[in-house]
Amino acid sequence: MEMFFSELFGLEATAKTMTPGQMCARTLVVFVLALVLLRLSGRRTFASNNSLDMIVKFMMGAILSRTITGDASFPGTLAAAVTLVAVHRALAYAVFMSPWLHRLVKGEASVLAEGVQIDKKALQRAHISEADMRADIRTTANLDDLAETKTVRLEHDGSISVIKK
Repeated sequence: MEMFFSELFGLEATAKTMTPGQMCARTLVVFVLALVLLRLSGRRTFASNNSLDMIVKFMMGAILSRTITGDASFPGTLAAAVTLVAVHRALAYAVFMSPWLHRLVKGEASVLAEGVQIDKKALQRAHISEADMRADIRTTANLDDLAETKTVRLEHDGSISVIKK
């Protein structure tokens, strides 16, 4: 049985010696594992753009791609992917429980404008031009005039939210 799985997945193969069939078999396993890990990591992991979730996205892609192409050990990279999701879940729980850790890991929202008063320093710190902020206000709130807004915030995930008057 061990020989069967070794041959099927190319457990001893390298990127240069792996057959297309072994790569396809690995792809199937990685696809199923990725679906399971996505469900375990939580719905927001791949929907959100906060720093914690972005790190998981990049690392998961890097780890799983190396698994498929044979650039790294098949069992080792699968274990690394599972470990990554476990660490992500543990840190997400810790961030949920600790406001201090939440601010450290995810950051805080900042006020870019209150009514027609634009905070130029907040825009500069966020590397957002006034024109970009106004474009986001038009897109997210369907408003063309700052006088119709109460507060414009840069959220911790990088999105701009608008509270209308």
